[in-house]
Amino acid sequence: MENFKTLMTFMFPTELAVVKSKLESEDIDCRVLDENTVQVHNFLSQAIGGVRLQVAESNLERAREIIEESGLAEKEKQPEQSEIEKTIENPKFQKRMKFLLFSLVTIIIILASTLFVYRYLNRPTDLELLTKRNWCVDYIVYQNQEYVPYTLSDQIQIRFVGACSEKLNFETTGNVQFPGFNSSRINGKWKLENNVMKVSEIDTLDFLLERKYEYEINQKELILKSESLTIYCSNLMRGNY
Repeated sequence: MENFKTLMTFMFPTELAVVKSKLESEDIDCRVLDENTVQVHNFLSQAIGGVRLQVAESNLERAREIIEESGLAEKEKQPEQSEIEKTIENPKFQKRMKFLLFSLVTIIIILASTLFVYRYLNRPTDLELLTKRNWCVDYIVYQNQEYVPYTLSDQIQIRFVGACSEKLNFETTGNVQFPGFNSSRINGKWKLENNVMKVSEIDTLDFLLERKYEYEINQKELILKSESLTIYCSNLMRGNY
């Protein structure tokens, strides 16, 4: 069976009727591809490459001569580009888009850098984190033994799941309150000296709590460390920082 080759393409089936009739009058068999598809959905013509008019490979040169002699070659219409495609391929448009993309990336980098610097410059100090956060004492480790605080009170205590009543409160006045360990709350004094927290004047369990601590603090947790005692705390609420 002889191969057929595409001779011309048209946007719509009606545009090839004259050419096809002329070739068939010269005893050249023609075959049309994608005609039905385009008739049903005209908008698909450009996507599939138009309607193709094919002739046998042996008749290809003769068919070309006939349509040229008949002045029908100009009737061939390649699928036209849409306005959007023409705009996209326009060098001026591409240059403008590159500039806009570069500008957008630059703006994003500037905004991200500004936000980072702002947050860095306005980050809370250790003092603000200690005094403006509510800290819950989760547990302590004393001489390699773990203990959980439990504060005794004359009032009836209702302990909700997920809530913490064993609080460690640092006041800007220099007072500090620890939770009790099968005792009432423990009061004392605190201050920061050269990145070390000094706790003094403890009224109960002074042998346990009255000492100097190295500390680690961030938005969510506080850890106080001394030679034989470590206090682990978590943040109760987000507050303003």
